[in-house]
Amino acid sequence: MSNIVDFILVTGIILTLIAIIGLIKVKKKALPQYILGVIWLAILDVLLFFYAVLRDINVLESITYYVQDGVRFLIPPLVYVYIKSIFLEKRNLIRANLFHFIPFLLYLCGYTIPSSLRLELFHIELIQDHIELALEKDLYGIFYFVISLRLFYNMRKALKNNYSKIGEKDFLWIEKFLYSFLLVLVIDLLITLSELLFAYDVFWDSYITAIALVVAIGYLGYYGLTQSTIFLPDFLIENHLRNPAITKTKPSVIANDQKNVLMATYTRIMKDEKRYLSSDISLRELAQEMELPERKLSAFFREVLKSNFYDSVNAFRVAEAKVLLKSDAVELHSITGIGLSCGFKSKSSFYRIFKKHMGMTPLKYAKQQ
Repeated sequence: MSNIVDFILVTGIILTLIAIIGLIKVKKKALPQYILGVIWLAILDVLLFFYAVLRDINVLESITYYVQDGVRFLIPPLVYVYIKSIFLEKRNLIRANLFHFIPFLLYLCGYTIPSSLRLELFHIELIQDHIELALEKDLYGIFYFVISLRLFYNMRKALKNNYSKIGEKDFLWIEKFLYSFLLVLVIDLLITLSELLFAYDVFWDSYITAIALVVAIGYLGYYGLTQSTIFLPDFLIENHLRNPAITKTKPSVIANDQKNVLMATYTRIMKDEKRYLSSDISLRELAQEMELPERKLSAFFREVLKSNFYDSVNAFRVAEAKVLLKSDAVELHSITGIGLSCGFKSKSSFYRIFKKHMGMTPLKYAKQQ
């Protein structure tokens, strides 16, 4: 059994090293890459600790213990700041979020180091006798992963106000990253609860969490380490971070006499010039063509069209695809080719958005004609 666990841990260590090396090789590193690098280093520390314990490598166990012991106070806040760094391009982002790491530093200096030195301090004995540290760590970590997911989905929602497409490959890995490590913490929480409820204590149960961690790493490695390079305008992000409902209660930005003018301009650009055929068209580009500030164009979609940039542009693409799917183009081109020619970025986005609008796939729609 130990040989199997040994093999799994070594595999996890190798995969983590590959991830770290991959980040090191990135020539132009941004803040997200640096934060992700720290996260992978912390994960490497955890795996090395479990390997050292399994193989009785005392020196390695002592070195890796200090981070591993409080890693659930460290990685979850790091992940939260990592998500922020992807969407918020601000110079003082790290400084403004340092308070998230106070619990880890307090635990390291107030408990991990003194207990490793076997100092007989009153508060250490109090913690050991009356606090279930494993349970507190798991709940703390799960809380941060939950708010990280909430932040991620808010940002993804805000993206629809700014881009006509979502970089699904960019965001798929981030989403899987969050859910994978959240699942690892949930598994560890279930193990901890079972220990408390059934009053048992065995050394091998912690390796279940370690194995789950390696599986998560392997799963993420399968999809590859992709990084989003999309940054949203601050005013969109701040609205969603404060309260998504705020935008509904704000006074009208578009004057009544401007609404018809803007509608005519927007319709001309979309219907006559067919700008929606460009898969990379953004709110900024359209605002420049309409000679409007981005904020005002965003308000136009919200107040006049009762929609957002993403959905509005894709409605034109779906309409274009419907025309082509009814024509002889189906015999000359593939269904996917038709979708790409209409401005969709990929087959998956074409099928997903078309089905959302029409209630059926493009293929089924074409067959019915």
